Amino acid sequence: MFGKKSKLERVKADAKADYLKCGALDQEDRLHRVFSARIAQRARLNLDKIFVQGAKAEEKRQMELAEALKSGKDLPARLVHEGYNQLQGVSGSVVSWVPEELANKMFNLGADYQIQEVSAHEALAQADKIAEQVVEDLQTTQTIQLLGLLRDGSASEDDD
Repeated sequence: MFGKKSKLERVKADAKADYLKCGALDQEDRLHRVFSARIAQRARLNLDKIFVQGAKAEEKRQMELAEALKSGKDLPARLVHEGYNQLQGVSGSVVSWVPEELANKMFNLGADYQIQEVSAHEALAQADKIAEQVVEDLQTTQTIQLLGLLRDGSASEDDD
């Protein structure tokens, strides 16, 4: 029990260090480019997952808001995301980290989309800005496209 928590803390620290290390790597070196591309893919998956987590958390919060209004209790605030997520890959699970600022932008974007404060088009535009920041942070040449599921859905709506 005690060892497991310290292992999780080490894994989180490694995930954060990997993200931060990418900006200082020589992108002329093939191995460095491959490493940055891997971290970029993890960041993409992580941010997509954070968007969904934000939407689900907001759905729950809306129920809590209704209950709080009925009972006269304090209104619940939105959660804050720390930027870590466990991702499942072909070779097992891995922890990914993105800066808290980006994580919270994506989390709130998911929440706002859930309650229809932003449209799919607005959500995609904001997600593109977040993706640009990730590319800049990681100094990668890889393209990151967030919210692929939303893009597929909005593309079919445009066709109709």
